[in-house]
Amino acid sequence: MTKSQIILIISFFILILCFLVYHFVFSIYEVTYKISNTRIFADNESQVEITAVPVNSFGTKAPFRKAYAHFEIKEGASLVEIIKKDELSGKLILKSKTKTGTVIIHINSKYAILPTEIQINIFPNSA
Repeated sequence: MTKSQIILIISFFILILCFLVYHFVFSIYEVTYKISNTRIFADNESQVEITAVPVNSFGTKAPFRKAYAHFEIKEGASLVEIIKKDELSGKLILKSKTKTGTVIIHINSKYAILPTEIQINIFPNSA
């Protein structure tokens, strides 16, 4: 084998390796949602943070990727106040008001097959 053939074969294997790394590590296969609390209190201070996490083929967070998500409050919009709603990075932060009840959030993601609904219960603040 000549030197040029060896360089050609090595560059071919490097190209295949780069393709496999991109396909299995950096591609988004599904989106999971990380929720800080599903039970908060009606004390005008409790917060809940919902974050969309892109998952690669190994089941871990896809590096350098964002999971775009659209958040819609289906029920209980009067029970919470939206602190931060960033759909490009897939993050929603809600703060409870002084009323109790249930809040249902409908989430659509670009990478998820089906939409997801999350239920947050707001309990009375008692000592």
